[in-house]
Amino acid sequence: MYPIPLPLAMFYAFFNHHINSFIRKVEKVGEKAFVFVIESYNEAKVKYEYEVEKSITKQPRTFQIPGYTIPVVNIEASPFTVEMFPLGYVIPKEINTPKFTILGSGFSVPSYTLVLPFPELPTLHVPKFLELSLPELSIPKNIFIPALGNITYDFSFKSSVITLNA
Repeated sequence: MYPIPLPLAMFYAFFNHHINSFIRKVEKVGEKAFVFVIESYNEAKVKYEYEVEKSITKQPRTFQIPGYTIPVVNIEASPFTVEMFPLGYVIPKEINTPKFTILGSGFSVPSYTLVLPFPELPTLHVPKFLELSLPELSIPKNIFIPALGNITYDFSFKSSVITLNA
């Protein structure tokens, strides 16, 4: 192995001198980000719970779709309903699918009721003291290049007048 020395003493001194201030800055940013995430989550949860409490007094909205018949293929659909959460028109609470009957063949699909669970935000458990530690870094003082044998050279010069071999 052939070692090639790296003069890194100046870099080590610089990093050791400034690493403590860097760690303090990283900890401050981490604490601010942590507080921001917790406060944002708590605000969203309080707002969501307020909307849920406010909507408990409201009646759920129910949409009724009347029965219909598709004329060319003779498919008859019975009336069905979709019950929505009082919070808004986005997520249905309960869907009653229609009963389909193909006239003339006696084939029918029964009606089904699909009930979706009420959405809620989970409780977020966060430890009070989070600690961030930076890993230890070390840089070698030498770069080693593997030796694939002895470093040798062969020199030869030929001309019509003289021949040199070294």
